[in-house]
Amino acid sequence: MDDTRFELYLTEARAGWLEARLVSGDSHYDLSVNSNFSEPIKDLFRCLCDVRGLDAPTDMEVDYRHTEFEWGGEGWLYYWVVTPRPDGVLGISVDFKGKREVDGEEYPVWKIETETTWEKLARQVFTQASEMLWMYGFTGYYARWQKDFPAGDMMRLGHLLHGQPADTNDFSRELGYLAETR
Repeated sequence: MDDTRFELYLTEARAGWLEARLVSGDSHYDLSVNSNFSEPIKDLFRCLCDVRGLDAPTDMEVDYRHTEFEWGGEGWLYYWVVTPRPDGVLGISVDFKGKREVDGEEYPVWKIETETTWEKLARQVFTQASEMLWMYGFTGYYARWQKDFPAGDMMRLGHLLHGQPADTNDFSRELGYLAETR
C-alpha cells in the first residue's frame, strides 16, 4: 500500500454547518457541509460499518452497502466513493464540484484519490466524533447542527473497532468506548 497520508478532522459544528479538514499527503482540504443537505458523520459511520471485512466491492443490486454518498453545501457537493480492497485497505475518492448558478453545470474544484486502511480511518472517524461529543454534548451538538448526533451508528462502529458484532447490546461497553477517547 502507498504510504500516502490520509486524515480526517471534524473541526466545528455551528448554525447548521459542519467544518471538516481532509489531509492527503501534504495537501490540506477544508470542507463546509450544510445540515439541510447532508448527514456527513452518519455517512462515515454507516460506510465504515458496511465495508468492514470486505476485500472487494459488492454487487449493489444484490448486497447494498453505503459506499457512495454526497455532502452538500450551497452550490457545491463533495462526492465520496469508498472502495474496499484486499487486506483491509480502502480506496478513497473525494470529488469536490461547484455550481455557479442554481441547476447549472457542475465544475470540478479538486479531487482526492488515495487509500488508507479500514482500521486507521475508522479510529480517526470514531475519535473525531468523540471529540465533538466531548466538546458539545448531545444537546449542544443538536443546537449547533440542528439534527441529533448519530450515536447508534457511532456505537456500531465502536463495537466493530473492539472486535464485537455491530449489533452488540451493551450500554456500559458503549460508554466505555467514549471514555477511551479521554
